[in-house]
Amino acid sequence: MEINKIKPNRLFTFGCSFTKYKWQCWPNFLKWFQRAEVINHGRVASSNDSIARSVVNGVLQDKKVDHVYIMWSGSDRYDVVNDREDVNEINYNWHMNYGGHPDKTQHKNYQKYFLNENLNYFNTLEKILYIQIFLEKHKIDYTMMIYKADVLKKEQFSPAESLLTKQIDWSKFKFYKDKLGLWEFAQELYPDQFAEDTDQHPLPLTHFKWVKDIIFESDIEPPIEEYRKLKEWKTLNLKEKN
Repeated sequence: MEINKIKPNRLFTFGCSFTKYKWQCWPNFLKWFQRAEVINHGRVASSNDSIARSVVNGVLQDKKVDHVYIMWSGSDRYDVVNDREDVNEINYNWHMNYGGHPDKTQHKNYQKYFLNENLNYFNTLEKILYIQIFLEKHKIDYTMMIYKADVLKKEQFSPAESLLTKQIDWSKFKFYKDKLGLWEFAQELYPDQFAEDTDQHPLPLTHFKWVKDIIFESDIEPPIEEYRKLKEWKTLNLKEKN
């Protein structure tokens, strides 16, 4: 059967601004390597709590999904419930600020008195395991990634963490080298593919390379014209700033 006659897979993607930003991110390039309809549920400043919540809600609301891709965010991120009606969660009975408290002083106080690195990490492990169990229960295949190495610790700091780590199916993850993420991939291999020093989000070319070399490990080359646009994206789109 010809590939253009095959019914496309429905893919859901979840993550923070490394998944959905003001330019093309890795979900945009998944369909370059398979016939697929991609629904990107990424959200800027998402915590791992909100990513896990989005996965569950997205799957339960629309069960016609063939594969879920998740890029986990920083374990130190947290969400704040507020009463602003312009920050609306239409699927829940609350309004939410993502990425921490909007007031800088309150944010610093929260970080100082409430956040704990070990607890944050443990919570991330719990969310990973929770989502793996949920997706397997619903018989949905999935791929997990991390946006940056510090999402995961290099060493275990407690017996509980060690036990929890052993329950996670790490074969479902796609890493750069030894549990490195998209940010390290960009820094080491494509250091020129950032908009500017103050914006540490990789540009589209790096996202394409991540999909090609890390997610699919593919030798398939993109259309020449499309690849040319990716290589020239920084020059064409950021020339006014440069």
